[in-house]
Amino acid sequence: MTKKETPLQPQQWVKNLLRLMDEQGFNPRSLSLRAGLNATAVRDMIEGRSRFPRYDTVESLAQTLGTSPALLMSTPETVGGAQGEVFGRDVELLTEIIARLQETAAEMGRELSPREFAAMSATLYRRMQEGGEGGRGKTRPSIKPQIHDLLEYEGLRHKRGR
Repeated sequence: MTKKETPLQPQQWVKNLLRLMDEQGFNPRSLSLRAGLNATAVRDMIEGRSRFPRYDTVESLAQTLGTSPALLMSTPETVGGAQGEVFGRDVELLTEIIARLQETAAEMGRELSPREFAAMSATLYRRMQEGGEGGRGKTRPSIKPQIHDLLEYEGLRHKRGR
């Protein structure tokens, strides 16, 4: 078996999780509880029973560990130096936009085509970047209201087009 085929080799994000836990003195149960998760959640992730956690779970873990979901879930190639930090912030923002867009579309009973989803994600990303993350005292605008506005606009546009 090659290194890639080894079934017991932990994913990179699990390695990141274990490293951060060790650095901060957490055990699986204490981290789970501090992050507001089920007492066995982190253990299940480490042992491979939960290979792809939901975004809100990763967000809770990252916040508890003092990092971002993007950096927690990243590989060493994507987080090198200042360029890695910018990449991490971009991935973090895109991950949040995608997760929130999926949630909000489901709440509103909207089914988006891949093209609509991509266009809305790109629009939201540009809006959030223009909102000035950390620039000159500006704060980044909230994502959820913008998603609602965009979904409502697209809904109205589609009704008029029929």
